[in-house]
Amino acid sequence: MDSRDVAKMIGKTHAHLMRDISRYINDILTDPKLDSLDFFIESSYEDAKGEVRKCYLLTKQGCEFVANKLTGKKGTIFTATYVSLFNEYEAEHNGKTVAIDSSLEHEKLAYKREWLIEMRKQNVNKAHELRNQDVKLYLELGKVADDYQRPRMATDFRNEAIRAMSALPVGARREYSATEIGNIIGVSPIAIGKWANKLGVKRDADMSYRDRDGAWCYFPEALKIFQDNALEIQDDDLGL
Repeated sequence: MDSRDVAKMIGKTHAHLMRDISRYINDILTDPKLDSLDFFIESSYEDAKGEVRKCYLLTKQGCEFVANKLTGKKGTIFTATYVSLFNEYEAEHNGKTVAIDSSLEHEKLAYKREWLIEMRKQNVNKAHELRNQDVKLYLELGKVADDYQRPRMATDFRNEAIRAMSALPVGARREYSATEIGNIIGVSPIAIGKWANKLGVKRDADMSYRDRDGAWCYFPEALKIFQDNALEIQDDDLGL
């Protein structure tokens, strides 16, 4: 997780969190058995003025380290959030079902359950996207075969494209979570929720709906609205 996002989630300025992380690396993670890169990875970003600024990428262990320094509800909410995000990543990239640990607090279970529901719901849409990519790839390969005057190969590729198209789910409509849209335009999920209210997205049933678990889901029409206002949303998310 980007340290800028973490700072917002725990209610600190980014400069304050950067100072804390530097102290953790230099004063605490000095044991030879501990590698600071297992917790915090130095990175950078370009600010609104085009200047390169330092930041850190926090691994799951790094998030745990920061969470252990927090107290009260703020720490619980941050823990629940990062656990959910990393579980979603693991489920998406490893294809594994994330087991629910009964020892987790109620808030963590609620977040984890929400992400599992979201992942199940996205399965059809992801299959749809992958098949669309296959279609585009086979059509491009067909053009390449034409360029090399290989008509038989070109026909084979185009037949593969037709087979991929016939496998697409009929009537499937893409849905996006706040996290997905945030990743697309480079802002936090919290910013997406905030601007969905500002832009009237949540009041339009053709652009969004709230599922039975209370999570907002957005349609492609909503994504376009967010993209059209991306610069303003990014500036607001950065506090500019």
